[in-house]
Amino acid sequence: MSDSKNTETAAIMAFFAGAALAAGAALLLTPKPGREVREKLGEVTEDAVGKIRTAVREAKYKVAPKGKDESGDIEGGGCWI
Repeated sequence: MSDSKNTETAAIMAFFAGAALAAGAALLLTPKPGREVREKLGEVTEDAVGKIRTAVREAKYKVAPKGKDESGDIEGGGCWI
């Protein structure tokens, strides 16, 4: 069962890596001045890194083992601040 999780994780990471490489190649091969390409590439990179960090954080939370005491419920009421 753990092999299937590792395979799925590897496939997802390969997809994101391929998408990032394709986006970078597309930006580098467009007929634009170098400054515009570098700025756009920087923006895309920052956005991709942010999305990957968010996805990793969510995946760690979902994968983390939960004991009997760690049900995810917070005591103290149901009020959102």
